[in-house]
Amino acid sequence: MRPLEVQRAVWVVTPLLFGPAVVYTQADTGAPASTELIAQARAQLHARQLDSAAVLLRRVTEAPARSPADRVQAWILLGIVNFYSASDSAASEAFRQAFSLDPGLDVPGLDAFDPEIARLVGEARAAVGVGDSTGPRTVAARAPVATLYDCLTKCADSVVPPQFVLFPYQVVLDGVVLPARRAHVFVALQAVVDQDGLVEPETVRLLSSTAVGVVAQIERALPQARFRPGFANGVPVRTRVQLRFDFEAEGTGLIRYTYRVLAR
Repeated sequence: MRPLEVQRAVWVVTPLLFGPAVVYTQADTGAPASTELIAQARAQLHARQLDSAAVLLRRVTEAPARSPADRVQAWILLGIVNFYSASDSAASEAFRQAFSLDPGLDVPGLDAFDPEIARLVGEARAAVGVGDSTGPRTVAARAPVATLYDCLTKCADSVVPPQFVLFPYQVVLDGVVLPARRAHVFVALQAVVDQDGLVEPETVRLLSSTAVGVVAQIERALPQARFRPGFANGVPVRTRVQLRFDFEAEGTGLIRYTYRVLAR
């Protein structure tokens, strides 16, 4: 068992309230400094509030206007958060992003969290070809694709469908999402969730939508989502499911935003 235990919800419906969209840059007077966000994220990590830590860190990693040094630090911390809250593959991807920004990065002291994290960091360093003047190394050929279980309508009796663990924070304008005189809209997508609880981006398809202008934004965010994977006879498996996003007016300028997996 990993030293930092995280209780994962079986089914997640997370309401987020959004006002007018604000795009933060480092020069914005109202934007928290990267150092402040990272410090808050560290505090949330130590308090085991992993979802909150991830949200804070992504405000740094996903903002190109912030300094590379701050983004590198945020990617490393996000990798640690992902290790405990998502999957090894999600952690490795965050570490690879850090080394892509700073190939000479030295990350001491990771054994204080978990020796496995240090191993993942070493693999991420190798994956981006750090120290290799010929550039990033060629990725090895993929293993054969695992069996796919279809849960779009009804899962087989032996299959338990995946469930959301985390969907990245989104800033959404109510006028962009809600058509005139409508207080509730939705977006329904299909996608394959792999054995590690990650969406396979090439499998995302729009099924239906009554929302305006938000489908592409959700599709861009899905690769960062984290799931408890589907299981067949107790073993993690690839599953095709429907992902449902609902938007509901909560008053002037506010939207309630929920998401879930639709599968039986």
